[in-house]
Amino acid sequence: MKFWLSVIENTSDKIETSSQINTKVYDIYLYERNGFMANIMHEDAILKMGMDYFRDTLLKLLGVEYEFIEPGPTELVELNIQKMYLDYTFPTTDDRVIHFEFQTTSSGLADLRRFHAYEAVYQHNTGKKVLTYVIYTGGISKTMDTLDCGLYTYRVYPIYLIDKDADAVIDGLTQKQKARDDFTDEDFAQLALAPLMGSEKSRKEIIKNAVLLIKPYNHMSAQKALAMVYALADKFLEGEDLSEIKEDVAMTKLGQMIYDDGVKDGQRKGLKTGLDMGIKALTETCRELGVDYEQTVQRIISRFNMTQAEAEEAVRRYWK
Repeated sequence: MKFWLSVIENTSDKIETSSQINTKVYDIYLYERNGFMANIMHEDAILKMGMDYFRDTLLKLLGVEYEFIEPGPTELVELNIQKMYLDYTFPTTDDRVIHFEFQTTSSGLADLRRFHAYEAVYQHNTGKKVLTYVIYTGGISKTMDTLDCGLYTYRVYPIYLIDKDADAVIDGLTQKQKARDDFTDEDFAQLALAPLMGSEKSRKEIIKNAVLLIKPYNHMSAQKALAMVYALADKFLEGEDLSEIKEDVAMTKLGQMIYDDGVKDGQRKGLKTGLDMGIKALTETCRELGVDYEQTVQRIISRFNMTQAEAEEAVRRYWK
C-alpha cells in the first residue's frame, strides 16, 4: 500500500502516464503479495498427510484395524459456548467413528469424563457410535479405563507404548544408516511412532533425531513418516522447540513440496488480488482526471483483456 500511494501522488495530467503508473502499481503489489504468500508453509497439508499415514499404516502396528473413510471433524461446539478439541477422528465403513487421543499424563476420572463428553457431543451431532482409543506415551503403564455413569459404564480402549523404546529405535536406525542400508517401510513407521515411545531423552530430541534420520530419503513412505513426526511435534511442542523442528522440516523434500504448493497457491491468490487492485487504481485515477465512465470502461477492457460486461461491472464497483 505504501508504494501505491506514492505512485498516485506522482500522477501527471496525461492519462497515458497514469495507465503506465497503474501497471507499475499492479506489478509491485503482485510481487509483494506473492513474496508474502510464498513464505507461508501450508502446515495443514503436512498435518493431513501425517493423519492419513497414522490411519492407514501406523494403526495396524498398534493392533487397531478398521476399514476407514475420510477423517472426521476434530472440533466440536456445544451450546455455542465451549469448544471441544479432539485429536483424531476416523469414520469407518460400518458407520462408526474411531476417536484417538494422545495422552502424556493420566488424570484418571477427569480424563474419562472429558472423553465421555467428547463422545456424547459427537454422537449427538452425527448420530454415529463413537469408540475412543487413548494412546498413552512415555512412562504410563496403567490407567483407569472405565467410568461409572450410574445406569451404564463408559469405557475407553487404552494403548500403552511404555514397552516401546524410542532410544533403541533411533540408535538402531542410526547405525543402519551409517552402514548405508536402506530403510524399510517398517523402519519409517517406527520412526513415526518414536515420539510416542518411552525414552531417556526429551521428546524434542527424539523428534529432531527422527526428522534427521528421515531427511535423506525422498520416496513417499519417508515423506508420510516425516509428516506424522511433524504432526506430533505440532501437538507436543511449542515456542522455540516447535520453531526449531519447523525449520528442520522446511529443509527436507517434504518441506520443499509444501513450499512449492504454497508458492503456486500464493501466485493464484496474488494474481486475483493484484488484478482487483490494478482495476481499482486505474478506475479511480481516470475518475480523478475527469475521464468519463464509458472511456474508463474501454481502458479497463484494453488494459486487462476483459469483456464489456466484466469491465462495466468492475468499473461500477470502484466508480465512486
